[in-house]
This record gives sequence, C-alpha cells and structure tokens, in this order.
Amino acid sequence: MDEGARLEVYARASLARRFEARVEQLAKSGEIPATLHMGAGQEVAQVAALAALRDDDPMLYGHRGSAYWIARGVPLDVILCDIAYRDGGSNRGKGGPMHVVDVARGVLGETGSLGGNLVIGTGIAYAEKYFGTGRVCIVFFGDGSANRGQFHEALNYAAVAALPVIFFCENNGYGLSMPAHASSAVEDLATRAAGYGMPGVVVDGSDADAVHDAVAIAAERARAGGGPTLIEAKVVRMRAHFLGDREAYRSADERAAAQAADPLEALRNGLDAGACDSIDVANDRTIAEAIDALRTRAMVAAHTARERVFADE
Repeated sequence: MDEGARLEVYARASLARRFEARVEQLAKSGEIPATLHMGAGQEVAQVAALAALRDDDPMLYGHRGSAYWIARGVPLDVILCDIAYRDGGSNRGKGGPMHVVDVARGVLGETGSLGGNLVIGTGIAYAEKYFGTGRVCIVFFGDGSANRGQFHEALNYAAVAALPVIFFCENNGYGLSMPAHASSAVEDLATRAAGYGMPGVVVDGSDADAVHDAVAIAAERARAGGGPTLIEAKVVRMRAHFLGDREAYRSADERAAAQAADPLEALRNGLDAGACDSIDVANDRTIAEAIDALRTRAMVAAHTARERVFADE
C-alpha cells in the first residue's frame, strides 16, 4: 500500500478504537447495554483486509469489534442504534451488534452460532459464481470457530466447487478463555488448508501491508476461477473477551504484553504524526455527533416485535 492507503487504514481503524472506547463508557454508565465485544488489537487486520477488496464484495464479519462495519462506511449512529437496541439501527433495534446489516455496502451480517457464517459465506460465494458477478465473499472468524464442524464442511465444499471465497481467520490465541494451543494440535491453523486442496497463508495481523497483500492475492485468484483461500492472521486481543470478563486465564504479564504490542500504534508510528492527529480530531467529532443522534432515538417498540418476520412484509 502507498502512504495514502495506509493513512486510510489508520483512519478507519483508529475510528473503531476510539468509538469502542466511548461505547465502553456509555455501557459502564448504564446508558447502553454492554453487548459489544471490543476489537482493540484486531482493527488493523480487519480494515486492511477489507481495503484489499471491492466495496461490493460481500462480507460476513466476526463478533469482535466494530471495524468491519466502519471499514465499509456504515454510519456510526446506525451502529450505535444497533448496539443500543434503538430504532434507527440497521436491524431496527432488534438484532443487536451481531446483526448489523447493510446490503448496499456488502455487509451481510453474522450468525448467533459461532461458525455459522462459514457455511453461509460458502453459500453466498456459490451464488456469486452461479450468477457470474465477479464478486468475492470474505468470511471473518476466530480460531475457536476453526474447531467447529461448519469450518470443515464449508472449506471442503468451497474447494470442491472452486468458489470465490476467502476464509479469514483472526487467531488471537484464545477461544474465549481457551488457549489455542489447548484446543488445536497444530500451531498454524492455515496448515489445515492442505487437506482441502486450497492455499493456506499465515500472515502477521499487526502488519497492514502484509494483510492487504495476502487478501489481494487471494481475491485475484478467486476472481480468476482459482477457488478459495484460507488466510490465518495472527492478531492481538488487547482486551478481555467481554466487558465483565476478569481474564483470570491470562496472567498480568500476558495482558501487559498484549497492550504493548498494539498494532494501531505501530501503524501510526510509520505515518505522518500531524496527519494522524488531524484524523483523530475528526474521528472524535464524528463519534460525538453519532452519540448525539443516538440520544434522540427511541427504544424499539414492543408492538414491532413481529414485523418483518417474513420477506413478503
């Protein structure tokens, strides 16, 4: 990526970081529910991956953080309304942060069941190939989901049918509180790709350029009919699994090491400080405006619970 592209990745990743910090404050004050799993440490990989794709390429996101939506331009007030279960969100306050959907921006949601998006993403890729759209589907998931049955089913069929899909594993070393080394016999989950006849790529998730290049290569291959790729990004989970998680399974030294390995700070250090400062000021203003908008929105009304249950409505 050139300097401008890196600045754009920084802008969106920094917006996600600062936005989530304000979400945490609102949650702790009781103004909104504490339902968002913070993505600090993983934003750079998420944004850089999406920067390598077209804006109309469909995406199914993982459950950690807001950078996926921000990278695709979903307005912050819409995201906040989804998090706060208020009218004005993409799901009209009914689905929370795991069901932010913006079809026009290629944001097709997640599933309540971990690993479910792997199968759905494979189906979406099948449709893209069937209709000859030239689009590539990317599916984000964590190392814990890589041990579920849907992972194997999805990768096997995607390879057999040569589908245009990128399976992007964000390996932060923990499936909630379970260390990755205790749940998998292989150090690199990407080595599993060999069993399905597809490329398996391990990349440093803290390196925006490395992530961008890996996804760009996989997307070019998929658009040319070469089929799927499994990318494993080694990322840093700087925060607990959820806001109330005391992280008894991580030592104080390990938590400190995660904070010190901040990929966003590393990215910033390679950019113009003045430009980054200006970006952060603008981001804070955008966040403040979104919070002001949130406070004008009503909670979802009970009588709407059964609306839009069926497509013909």
